[in-house]
Amino acid sequence: MSEDGGVEYEVVAEAYRDLEQASGRLMLIDRLATLLAQTPEELLPTVCYLCQGLVAPEFAGVDLGLAEKLAARAVVTATGAEPDEVIAAVREAGDLGQAAEQLLAATAADRKASLQVAAVVDTMHEIARSEGPGSLGRKLDLLAGLLALATPLEARYVLRLVTGNLRLGIGTPTILDALAQVYA
Repeated sequence: MSEDGGVEYEVVAEAYRDLEQASGRLMLIDRLATLLAQTPEELLPTVCYLCQGLVAPEFAGVDLGLAEKLAARAVVTATGAEPDEVIAAVREAGDLGQAAEQLLAATAADRKASLQVAAVVDTMHEIARSEGPGSLGRKLDLLAGLLALATPLEARYVLRLVTGNLRLGIGTPTILDALAQVYA
């Protein structure tokens, strides 16, 4: 937790990494419970949605409108890599998030975690609200700006979130079990 009462996105990204490696539902619940116990009450709904790969409840209909190709262009902008280099990294890693993590590890490995969960979600909502002429450019700039501040691990999961490829296997029942473990 940061000094301002927010949660650093790095804490969430580390939890994602651990959740990805969890081999059973009980391990998922335990790791998720640890994350939720560290989360301030006002951010609990946000973090719960994020763990499901959402930036808002499904009924809100928030669509980021970012395809993987546009997200890859944001990686080019944020890392300074050539487009062909990003494409090759994606082919090799099999995942845009991992490719960005590897590219940023080469240029920003010592970057300090500064992203806050609320700022990431606010930026995602701003991306979703961008419409009309020039909206793709605005979306690209917003995502590239976020990636330019992200640690390599944070970038991995920001990109997976925006492209809809978070794949943690966490649904509402798992979240309810983790919340019960923390608060019941």
